[in-house]
Amino acid sequence: MAEISKKDEATGASTVTSEQAAEAEKTAADAAAAQESDETAEVVAAIESPVERGEPILQVRNLVKHFPLTRGILFKRKIGAVKAVDGISFDLHQGETLGIVGESGCGKSTVAKLLMTLEHATAGEVFYKGQDITKLSGRALKAVRRNIQMVFQDPYTSLNPRMTVA
Repeated sequence: MAEISKKDEATGASTVTSEQAAEAEKTAADAAAAQESDETAEVVAAIESPVERGEPILQVRNLVKHFPLTRGILFKRKIGAVKAVDGISFDLHQGETLGIVGESGCGKSTVAKLLMTLEHATAGEVFYKGQDITKLSGRALKAVRRNIQMVFQDPYTSLNPRMTVA
């Protein structure tokens, strides 16, 4: 089934076999994977490197999370949205501790999930050591999650007694 690549003398067009096309696709995919691997390695190295004095470790800018309200079983249409988090911004520097306090249902757990990228933000940016973590996946995201921890309202069940807090 292998065709021979030939060039049409009149038009100058060449015919490419299906095998050649498959090989070209594989080469392009390998090059893209190598570039993605290099970018991931750079991000992981930046995340694992120490922060310079005075630089924020965590920066959050205009973080928004709206959960859609839908109606209908077969054809779901959006009739509104619950604004769980609406435009939160803060900086966290080395040596600081952040506590999010508020009424029940005000979005504390949603902010924590957004910071861990367990939920996708509707809008806004989250930078950890200068890297936008909302766009990370795979190995780079795993490196970020190793360094950020959520502690929920009952600290006795959230904390490991063998590890220190500070």
